[in-house]
Amino acid sequence: MVDFRYHLVSIIAVFLALAVGIVLGTTALKGPVLDDLRDNIRRLSADKRALEGEVGGLRSQVGSADEFAADVGPGLIRGTLKDQSVLLVTTPETPSQLVERLTELIGQAGGELTGQLRLLPALSDPNQAQLVEDLVAEVVPADVDLPDGEAVERATAELAASLTRPPRGEGVDADEAQAVLSAFEEADLIEFDSDGGPLRKAGLALLLTGPALPANLEPEQTAQQEALVSLAAALDQRARGAVVAGPFTSADDRGPVGVLRDDSSLAGEVSGVDNADRGTGMVAVVLALAEQARGGAGQYGGGPRANGALPSPAAP
Repeated sequence: MVDFRYHLVSIIAVFLALAVGIVLGTTALKGPVLDDLRDNIRRLSADKRALEGEVGGLRSQVGSADEFAADVGPGLIRGTLKDQSVLLVTTPETPSQLVERLTELIGQAGGELTGQLRLLPALSDPNQAQLVEDLVAEVVPADVDLPDGEAVERATAELAASLTRPPRGEGVDADEAQAVLSAFEEADLIEFDSDGGPLRKAGLALLLTGPALPANLEPEQTAQQEALVSLAAALDQRARGAVVAGPFTSADDRGPVGVLRDDSSLAGEVSGVDNADRGTGMVAVVLALAEQARGGAGQYGGGPRANGALPSPAAP
């Protein structure tokens, strides 16, 4: 019988052989391997420096473009929204600085904000669908035909009818419109700020969004995207036009502008701007609103399916 000492000696011999092989192999290959590693390190270091230079150059270009837009933007947009009223729509993801800057630019363009509508998550929450449906049916204004479909689609159509005026006429009665907004606010579906004044109807709508959502979307997040696009479609149909705008990633597949552009028929009616957080994008937003007022539409920015950086200027 083979005893324990035999097994122990055999195991030690195997490990000694492995150790000798490793030593011999590294001794023989040390020169070529180290030379190859040094070459790879030098090449990677050079690539890193080149990429850092490219990134620095791109940042400089973006900064220059923003400075240029800041300098020429006010003159370029001056008077483009004269006599136009604009409803501002935001979501919980909308950057506050984007709201502030575009509010200022709309004023410089001669436009007047009628109020800010904030969409709250409960409006599009699938678990709140019955509450939304019951509320919509309870306060639907006279002479407003709501679409057949999900509760959120009917809700966005009712909000659009209450907050905008058609190209001809005044639309929904002011008291009925206020009743709709009050009911939606009491149910924590929206917030509406009109600076304390009476409700005013808007002829145009600007929907400001946030960046694209994470890769693994929850059902509630998907529903929020769909609700925003549904509201954009309803506002465009009721008023003179609507623009959806957000930061650059908003044009990704999971971004609100990207969702808009995925619908080819809607993208031909509702304008989208995917770089509204940059100087040129802010100018594009204002010009896109003016284009909507003239009956046009387009997709602008630098993201997927954009038609160009800026809308074509209006004919003199």
